[in-house]
Formats: sequence, C-alpha cells, structure tokens
Amino acid sequence: MILIHIVGDDISRIVPVLYAFREEAKEHILFCDDDPANHARAKRLKAGMERFSSNASLHWQVEIVTTNEDIKEQIEVSAEEALAQDREIWLNATDGYPAMTLLLADMIRQRGGRVISYDHFDNDLHTIYPDGTMETVVLESKIDLESYLTLLDYRIVDAANAEDLRNHKDEIMALYRDPGAFKKVRGMILARHFNLPGAPKQIMDNRITALLRKMGVLDAQNRLIASQQKVLQGDILEAYAFWLCESLNPDDIKLGVKIDFDEPDREPLSQRRVLNEFDILMTHNNRIYTVECKLSEKLDGLEFVYKYDAIIDYFGKTAKAIILNISSKPKKPYMGTKTSSNFRHSTLRRARLAGVAVYHESVINPVRFQNLVRDFFEMT
Repeated sequence: MILIHIVGDDISRIVPVLYAFREEAKEHILFCDDDPANHARAKRLKAGMERFSSNASLHWQVEIVTTNEDIKEQIEVSAEEALAQDREIWLNATDGYPAMTLLLADMIRQRGGRVISYDHFDNDLHTIYPDGTMETVVLESKIDLESYLTLLDYRIVDAANAEDLRNHKDEIMALYRDPGAFKKVRGMILARHFNLPGAPKQIMDNRITALLRKMGVLDAQNRLIASQQKVLQGDILEAYAFWLCESLNPDDIKLGVKIDFDEPDREPLSQRRVLNEFDILMTHNNRIYTVECKLSEKLDGLEFVYKYDAIIDYFGKTAKAIILNISSKPKKPYMGTKTSSNFRHSTLRRARLAGVAVYHESVINPVRFQNLVRDFFEMT
C-alpha cells in the first residue's frame, strides 16, 4: 500500500497514523507546499520516518513531492505519477491544506483509493471509501515515547533507568504516606546540612530517617550525604510524582528524559545543540504529556508557564504540561488550584490558555494530584 500524507502546519498529527499503519504501508509520499517552512517540516518528517523505519527494520520508502497548493494544475500533475502506480493508494488528509486535500481526495477515490483523517483529540480515525461511505473507529495502536520522538526526528539522549527507579519505589511511597512529616524532617536535615540558624544539632531516629538511610541519603548519624543533596531537594518528589502517574496506566512513561531537539546536519557539536530535560514524560492515546516538579519556596511561575508553553510546541498542538510546585507560601484557592506570589492570578489564567495546568500546594495530596493528571491529560 502507498500512503500519501499532506504535510501541513503540525506534523505531530501525522505521527499516530504512521505508527498505526507501520506494517501495512511500506511506501510513503509526503505532499508539501513549496513554501520553505512547509518543505522544512516535510524534510524533518522524512528524516524521522527513515530513522524509525531503520530502527524497526520496516524498509520504508519515503519520497517528498513539492507543489504549489494554490495552483490546481500543479497539484494534479504532481499527483499523477503516484496515482499511475498499480498499487492500493490511500490519502492521509489529517494535516492537509483544504484545496490540496480536496483535489487529491477526489483523484484518489476515483481510482478506488481511500481517504483517512485522524482526530488527534478524540483518537478517532475517519475513513472515506470510494463509494462515499464513511467509517469512524478508535485508533487502537498505542504509540510509545521512543517511536513518537523518533518520528518527529528528535532523540532521547538520556532517561532514568527503570530498574534503578524500582529499587527505591517502596521507600519513596512510604516517605509520602505522611507528606507533612516527611516535609518537617526533610527541612531539619537540610537546615542542619547548611548550618542554618536554629538548625538541630542532631536528627533523632524515626521512620523517615530510617527510610532515608535505607535509600543511602543519610549516613549512620542521620547526616545528609553530600552527593545526595539533589536527591533530597527534588529527586524524591519527582520519583513520587512519577509513580503516581505510572499507576494511572499511561501507554508509556519515563522519568528524567533529556531530548535533543536539534538537527545533526546543522550543528554537529553536541555541546551546542538544543537539549531539554523533562521530569516526567508520557504518552497516552497517541498524545504526549509532561509533568515538571518543583520543590521550591520561591518560584517565578510566569517564567515556567512561558517556558513550557514554548517547549510543548515541539510536540504539537495537542501536547499538555502540568507544573507541580510544593511550597509553604501562603495560598488562596483560584481556578481549581492555588494562587500565591509563586503563581499569581494572571499567571494561572495564562497557563490554562497555553495548555498548562498548575498543582500548587504546601504538601502533595496523591488523590488530588492523580485526579488532575487523569482529567487534564484525559486519561479516562
């Protein structure tokens, strides 16, 4: 089968279709407008498809056909060579420009082909057959993170080891059975470590210190081991949030994911390339989501909203993010979360408009946090 894709403004919408028909479609034609930006998107998609095909031993053939979306005759001439082949031909109109889509759809259906369109929000695939009948089904394939990112021609540089994560899962979940107690003991340990005014001279043994010693965060005298400072100041919260999200059964999930968004042919030196790290990254129903965890008393919430508004654009228009900030700052309820000097009213409103939700509390409530993840990421 030959699958023709119209490359529009958001190639992430094409990715679930490529993954769903990865075995059936061995030949792919990317129709794009002659606008330089559109052609650049087609080239990036082609590079990602070739990498994915190579990794999965699929032996895809991928071709780019450039035409002018405003000139009917050019579109028809560009399509004739593909349509002349004695193969079953489908058109993927998911990301298509209207005029090009209408012309190609008519040409393909007249030759016995199908037109498909994927609804990225509802995870539905619409198929229009040559006789004009239409069928709508849920797309049952579930794309994983590696495949999603590869098809977009991004690269996972690093991620937390799954086995290492599981080694301390029980201790982390036990620490947060009483998040208020853990927060209090954690504060005393850090105050002692940094020799802050009023810091205790020693930390008495208790359930929390026993768990932290077992994790290798504290020594036998309940002193913070210097190399474990980052673990106590943020990594434990990230791991706890990861396990809360993981228990909701996303299709795929990773912790501490570092992604290379750059193009190797433009910048071969890795130290100069565009890298971003995501605390938690997951896919569910062929969409991609991220959770950023900040255990910080003082935070420029607006800066983080702007940052994640920009970053999730790399993943396409259906991507969403949650910012999790645990802080003792005085708070007041607003828009289903809390406002404080970390997240002001206008910041929370801007966040929702950008596809970013904020969980801002003094301690994490697992049920409320999971409800936010489930509802905001539409994981029902």
